[in-house]
Amino acid sequence: MPPVPSVLAILVCDSVIVESRTTKASVIGIFDTLHAPEAPFRQRVGFYARMTDAEGDYRFLVRVVYLGDEERIVGGLETETVRAANRLGFMQLSLNLPPLTFPEFGRYEFQLFANDVYVGRATINAVKTEAQ
Repeated sequence: MPPVPSVLAILVCDSVIVESRTTKASVIGIFDTLHAPEAPFRQRVGFYARMTDAEGDYRFLVRVVYLGDEERIVGGLETETVRAANRLGFMQLSLNLPPLTFPEFGRYEFQLFANDVYVGRATINAVKTEAQ
């Protein structure tokens, strides 16, 4: 069984662009708060994770959970198998998730799993935009 990766950073953003030739990732519009006039609302979200201590084959799962009840999964994405070649190196996971429906205002957790093992999280707040 491959080692459990160590997460160095998890970012939630508007989108992630990966340059095909160099595999450099551009993380666009990092945020920790979403604003909307009413709930539910839909939003496209990017997810970026940087890890180390990974070697071998991994299937990653990003699961988005509403923390108001800690049960409601509002979306997610599972990757195809990804190979990490060098345990001493770094690996990145760059994903643009399908549009998510945020059912209520409150706190949401983006959970990262590697081969069904929880490895890290990032949280955001969804807040009501006040009329001006």
